[in-house]
Amino acid sequence: MTLPFTLSAPDIREIGEALYGEAWQVQMAKALGVPRQSVGYYLKAGAVNGTQAAAIIGLLARAAVRELRAGEQEQATRDARQADLTKLIVRFDPA
Repeated sequence: MTLPFTLSAPDIREIGEALYGEAWQVQMAKALGVPRQSVGYYLKAGAVNGTQAAAIIGLLARAAVRELRAGEQEQATRDARQADLTKLIVRFDPA
């Protein structure tokens, strides 16, 4: 069964650079569990679809979720710190 979406070579490059920076091909290949040459092949072929496209989009989705969760944790830490500081302000300057 072929999945109904395609990623062009520029799409793959854009995702790779967004996730891993300029030297992205090796890291993307490692994350996908394929040889680095496979990523080069995807680029030379001009596009990927089906399973390869889904795997690359999955990398992007997992990275987005990780960053969202990290941001939520950082926000929770900042909120707790702000609450602690506010308690101190009230304690030492009740006016």
